[in-house]
Amino acid sequence: MDEVVVVRPGEFTIKRGATRAEMEKLLLKAAREAAEECGGAKFEKEPGRIYARGDTQCLKKALARVFGVKSVSPAYVMKFEGVADIAREAARLWVGLAAGRRFAVRVHRVGNHPFTSRDVAAAVGSALVAAGARVDLENPEVEFFVEVRGDRAYFYTEVVEGPGGLPLGSEGKVLALVSGGIDSPVAAWLLMRRGAHVDVLHCNLGGTVALRHTLEVIKRLLAWSYGYNARVIIGDCSPVAKALRSGVREELWNIAFKRALYRIGAEVAKTVRAAALVTGESLGQVSSQTLQALAAAEMGVGIPILRPLIGMDKDEITKLAQRIGTYEISAKTPEYCAVFSRRPKKWATREEIEEIDFALHDAVAEVASNVKVVRKWQLAEFIKTLSPPEDIEVETPPEGAVVVDLRDEESYRKWHLPGAVRADFDEVLSLVDKLGRDKTYVFYCYSGGLSLDVAESLRKLGIKAYSLRLRRGT
Repeated sequence: MDEVVVVRPGEFTIKRGATRAEMEKLLLKAAREAAEECGGAKFEKEPGRIYARGDTQCLKKALARVFGVKSVSPAYVMKFEGVADIAREAARLWVGLAAGRRFAVRVHRVGNHPFTSRDVAAAVGSALVAAGARVDLENPEVEFFVEVRGDRAYFYTEVVEGPGGLPLGSEGKVLALVSGGIDSPVAAWLLMRRGAHVDVLHCNLGGTVALRHTLEVIKRLLAWSYGYNARVIIGDCSPVAKALRSGVREELWNIAFKRALYRIGAEVAKTVRAAALVTGESLGQVSSQTLQALAAAEMGVGIPILRPLIGMDKDEITKLAQRIGTYEISAKTPEYCAVFSRRPKKWATREEIEEIDFALHDAVAEVASNVKVVRKWQLAEFIKTLSPPEDIEVETPPEGAVVVDLRDEESYRKWHLPGAVRADFDEVLSLVDKLGRDKTYVFYCYSGGLSLDVAESLRKLGIKAYSLRLRRGT
């Protein structure tokens, strides 16, 4: 008796010849990388199955995250001579689990045998009934699976769903535009599931805290990219924010910024040889995701834009984000609002698009030509190196500074620093525009993370800003 993880490849097994052979090769490459998390594994393959031997419980989890895998099962395997051998071994393994419970036996058989799948199910079922269990094929409390392939029988009780799809690398390369939010990582994951190598472009508008937050989301996303050392490409998009706020009418900001992202993505895609961009847009979810706005934003961009979420609602997207493992962090990521209008247009004319391109041309070129590239394997260490500017935190506000409380209204009412005004995160730019960009601003919040990020973001826009380090108990 031996332990093994049974790996069931997905839809590509219906393909033939060289295409199927290449996909099997890619799947095994990814599976071997996944198995490294478990100290490695020994792999065997036969038509329709891959078997992995090693740390069974660890491999079960790792291999269930490999694209192209339909499902996996930790199993016991034995050589047999007849049905009686199979029934005897099943009883030895499962009598204790079946006793006093309703059960069903499911049999799958491949090969030529002097017995049928029904014969195996009947023999195993009889052995378990003799131990006090009761057959219930419609509503069992426990299911027992026997897979007979040639002269071997595999016994298991667990089928762990994999992502399915196609093996990573079987469908070329795309560049995903990923923010720290919920939607765009899901879009990137869906393209991975269809076999595409996915490199990631993040256009950072916030400070170091926001960047670290987003890179943690991307790290979780790329934990699925077994078999490909993906690129994480980081652009400082503050030049775009500056140009947009100074040269584009506010009602066009949303469309203009989306168009700037597409154009930056199109330039970066050339350097990494990506055939398309991937975005997380869902039709009608926000004003910049109407059909008219999307058509205006992508006009003449010159590269296909894939939108795998376009027909999905937020609940569907959220469930996928939870499965992927990005939701918990993404849900806590604040939206940077320096480039979002309070009264956005839902479309733009060709003349307005030309005005946008003229206003943002230099900024787009600057961002695209000054990106930072980090490989997947370097990402964790790179995140550790990120820290805000040393002089951004202060113990006391500079004289004459505007002090801004970023906490909620109730906390502000209970206590705030004398003279402090309160603003929500998405109101900061409006407040600064109202009070004047020539002033000095000092921000504080609950833990210091948000105030650090706001201060650093404003500095990128040329505004003198600090984060106030509050004493414990304040």
